[in-house]
Amino acid sequence: MAGRIEAPIASVAAVRRGRPCRGAAAASALALAAVLAASLSALAAAIATPPSVAAAATTGAPSSTAPTLAPTTTSTTKPATGSASEPASPADAWLLKAITAEERFGSVRIQGKVTQGKSVLVLDLLVNGDGEGGGVIVQDGSVIKLERVGTLLYFNAPKKYWSARATAAQADAYGGKWIELPAADTRFLSFDEFLDAADLVAATFQGDTSTLTLGKTTKFAGRKVVVLKDAVSVKGTRSTGLMDIGTGSPHYVYKIVESTPGDSSTLVFDHYGKAVTLTVPPEPIPVS
Repeated sequence: MAGRIEAPIASVAAVRRGRPCRGAAAASALALAAVLAASLSALAAAIATPPSVAAAATTGAPSSTAPTLAPTTTSTTKPATGSASEPASPADAWLLKAITAEERFGSVRIQGKVTQGKSVLVLDLLVNGDGEGGGVIVQDGSVIKLERVGTLLYFNAPKKYWSARATAAQADAYGGKWIELPAADTRFLSFDEFLDAADLVAATFQGDTSTLTLGKTTKFAGRKVVVLKDAVSVKGTRSTGLMDIGTGSPHYVYKIVESTPGDSSTLVFDHYGKAVTLTVPPEPIPVS
């Protein structure tokens, strides 16, 4: 595999405890949006800040990195559907089936839109089951190209993107150029994990202790799906998460929708197929 952290899932409880709750109002809704937005910001900041400067600035201070997704199940270990003390509900069992399926596909296209207040992200990614992949993310009008090949991560953003986040000299040097980064670097880990479909699926309901419910079988994009749902209401604020899972084996995820007042995210998974071959972008600039 290209660098995925692998660990077996003993039960759905282990999946949902994987991420600490980010606040009573938010619960687990919009976990995907939080990871994506924070990861892009952390990635740009890390590239713009020389390691020596970053080390000096953080010496003796608490770590402040973008949130990371919890490790998911290995492709060779079938997760159990529950534990002796906590039998899996039908909804929990479907979630585990979906995570397992997302560990065993060749490639999938992920398209979506993430809205956080006034900030809007639009994405179109093609990812392999081993964590390699790439595509485009449009953030506040800037088209950002992304790619993961082997152990390296590549990032290409226009000059106007860098001008708002780095020095004038860095904007001139990096604008419109491919930058090469070590994917295993902890500064970039949360972003790298966003290219892992199984991590995205596992993150949807993490940190939420509410009971997952299983809706009626319906159709999405011509496929029969079951819909998992969680809903949390705290002091009048309601957050919801929905996941469409194919009824036929393998039980792939086809859509994830999360919402809370002011924020929303929709991801559509389609074109499951064979793994695609990725190539290194031309003349990347190494950054360590």
